[in-house]
Amino acid sequence: MAKKSQWTLVGKRKLELSNLEKVLFPEDGVTKAEIIEYYLKIAPTLLQHIKGRALTLIRFPDGIHGENFYQKNRPEWAPDWLEFVKLGKEEKKDYIIATEPASLVWLANLASLELHQLHSRKPDFEHPDYMVFDLDPPEGYDFPKIVALALDLRTFIESFGYTCFVKTTGGKGIHICCPLEPKWDFHTVFEAAQAIALPFTERFPKETTLHIKKEARKGRVLIDIFRIRSGQSIVSPYSLRGRIGAPVSMPLTWDELTLVKNPREFNINNAVDK
Repeated sequence: MAKKSQWTLVGKRKLELSNLEKVLFPEDGVTKAEIIEYYLKIAPTLLQHIKGRALTLIRFPDGIHGENFYQKNRPEWAPDWLEFVKLGKEEKKDYIIATEPASLVWLANLASLELHQLHSRKPDFEHPDYMVFDLDPPEGYDFPKIVALALDLRTFIESFGYTCFVKTTGGKGIHICCPLEPKWDFHTVFEAAQAIALPFTERFPKETTLHIKKEARKGRVLIDIFRIRSGQSIVSPYSLRGRIGAPVSMPLTWDELTLVKNPREFNINNAVDK
């Protein structure tokens, strides 16, 4: 009978890992052990992106077709070395901050397939250090079309003096992120994003919208600027997504983006080598 748990050493941390043979992506045969291995291998790169950031977890204890749930609070049984910060209304939520490879392994062992990050970093959680535009197309939207739209939006954003970086969401969309000095509050940054997105949607009214409600979008791509508000998050770069194919939210150069036909081509099997 296979052991249900085993101990391992990650850096200087001794961790107990459980149910390593459990398949969490049935169509792809990906086990919890492989998920832990992925996050351990990608840790040096991923940690650079999420350094000092509060995380929201999406956990899939019974796999991607089972019940999943968001978790913001650090579990009571978490090890003492797992860093956290109190945020939210009356600072009642203990958000986890991943600071080392062992942090990611511990989270992966909870079947935290997805890591979502807040937009500010320790020690200043009141001022975001980037502005994000989330291009969210309707189902079945041709990905090269959204790439073309992202390129147009990049040009438009940069005309305001910002620098744009891009990543796939691991789903059907694209994130455009613009680094900021962390000296403006969330409302001010949201207003800046709105001042860009509104005239852009007016320039491309048949292709884009700012309407959150799906029934009001009428087949158009949502330019979602509402994620930049305080307490909101986006999926972290290199995070897995709990979807068939074990896709990854992949940072790309703009030239690389133009070559992508299907955003799900970046997955647990090739993201580390990218």
